[in-house]
Amino acid sequence: MIKVYGKTGCSRCQELKGILEGKGKEFQYIEDMNELRRVAIKAKIMMAPIVEYDGGFYTMEEFLKKSGL
Repeated sequence: MIKVYGKTGCSRCQELKGILEGKGKEFQYIEDMNELRRVAIKAKIMMAPIVEYDGGFYTMEEFLKKSGL
């Protein structure tokens, strides 16, 4: 399962959601600032969105490259 941690008003978050929906990928979108902060600290990624995929945490660009989307 792909989890996307995003925030309100984030154009990159919306862009990634659109890509995933367009490719018919099942994903969970989590828009909770406390959860985003927790994941950001754990993953050492300080920009939204953060993607949890295949046991790791990725920036949008890293995720798209790793997943082949």
